[in-house]
Amino acid sequence: MPTPKVVLVLKGLLAIFVNPDETECTVGMLGSPPPHHDQRITIKTSPIEGEATEMVIVPPQIKRNLRLEAENVSQTKITFYERNATINRQAEPAPADKYPFRWAVDLEHAELYGRVIGAKIGGFNPILKFKKGEFFTKRISRNHLFTQIGIYTFEDFGFVANEIGVELRLDGADSKAVFYNGGDAFPLAAPNTNYEIEIFQDITEEHEHPGIVTDANHYYKTVGLGLSETERILFMSRAEGGPPAGPEAACFSAFFGKSQPEL
Repeated sequence: MPTPKVVLVLKGLLAIFVNPDETECTVGMLGSPPPHHDQRITIKTSPIEGEATEMVIVPPQIKRNLRLEAENVSQTKITFYERNATINRQAEPAPADKYPFRWAVDLEHAELYGRVIGAKIGGFNPILKFKKGEFFTKRISRNHLFTQIGIYTFEDFGFVANEIGVELRLDGADSKAVFYNGGDAFPLAAPNTNYEIEIFQDITEEHEHPGIVTDANHYYKTVGLGLSETERILFMSRAEGGPPAGPEAACFSAFFGKSQPEL
């Protein structure tokens, strides 16, 4: 029988930080997102046998402090599935090549800034913390991300991870996990049951992205505050022939490979 698991799904304008010894992850939702990018937490329960259930939490019921805690599991820290894999962002990957974490947009990787740009924790609300799990790419954008510095340096960055997953395996006889929304606890420990927790800050179903999308530039409200206007890398994606159906490249979740959020 397959090992039960909890999968976090990070979708939309979320900033992801992992501490240097990879023992804690902080995920922040933008406190000031673009229009129609609503916050939502969905907890899905999928028994191996039986009926699946789904619970949705929306503001103001979403508390500022969120946690996912696990006990008696084999994973002891944060890991990354093929973080350094060789990828070609200009070519749509084969199905088997879509899962490496390398597809994620690391703002501080050599592909972009290549250095610490910093972030203020006060610009995120709510904030999720967890200590165990393996990051992977859950879904890749349908179109390419483009970058621009100044006026003349417009470049095709390529395909990016648009949904990021974190797998926590409940692989012990007495494994258990609990998701906390502030002081409200949601146990995730039913036998032979898989769970999915989607942390969502994306455009809502009743709206659609326009033909030109620049949502990721809203990160600069709380990250890279020391960057000058001419240093900022701007982001855009576009759909030929009309609005995209998604997932939209310029509405990516941002990883920070060097920074930790500061007060």
